[in-house]
Amino acid sequence: MSAGVERAGTHRAVGLRPIARARSAAGFTLLEMLIAIALMAVVALVSWRGLDSAMRAREGLVANLARTRTLGRCFSQLQYDMANLVTPDEVFGPPLRIMPGELVLIRHIGVGSDEPTRLQVVRYRLHGGVLARSASEPVSTLSRLADTLQHMERFPSAAASDRVVSMSLAVWIPSLGWVSDQAEVAQSYQRFLATHGISSFTSIGMPLPKGLRFVVRLGSPALEYSRVIPIGQ
Repeated sequence: MSAGVERAGTHRAVGLRPIARARSAAGFTLLEMLIAIALMAVVALVSWRGLDSAMRAREGLVANLARTRTLGRCFSQLQYDMANLVTPDEVFGPPLRIMPGELVLIRHIGVGSDEPTRLQVVRYRLHGGVLARSASEPVSTLSRLADTLQHMERFPSAAASDRVVSMSLAVWIPSLGWVSDQAEVAQSYQRFLATHGISSFTSIGMPLPKGLRFVVRLGSPALEYSRVIPIGQ
């Protein structure tokens, strides 16, 4: 009797084993495979978009830093130009002129060298979205200076930025504050010349322009960059 039971149990166990192997050999169904492929495609797409966004952000950051460095060099050059600005008595008139989208100044060149100090006309101009600095050849006489001021289009120029949206200029005059009108700037110099004629210790307190505010907006969306530069007297 027990032997028969054992044989029956053995037959039942042996009969179950092929069924388990058949189920394990079946693997994933077609639907499960399609779902897995779809999930992998979604993950790949999300990863690609994330990588693409990161690369675009990096490229934008690098381009913005390059523009900022270039504009910083332009500001540094402008500060150097303003530090060497001539006095009004040297040219018998305003040594700087501010206009919409344009700054013109007269500066010394060759200061500290063995050669005689000469004059140079420098222009910062915004035209067609390009901010450029141009400078004349050194001049040594007032007649040549007057002629140079009439032919500024001939100056060789170098672009500081080609994505400038706008440029604004203002001059600080102690009695008036920030002034954007060239007529006011010219009048302050004319009053100085009429009263003193030449720069001296007694003319230090005269209400001459003391600083220049240079503001540019560039890029899209536009970012504003501003620099306030003291004017050497």
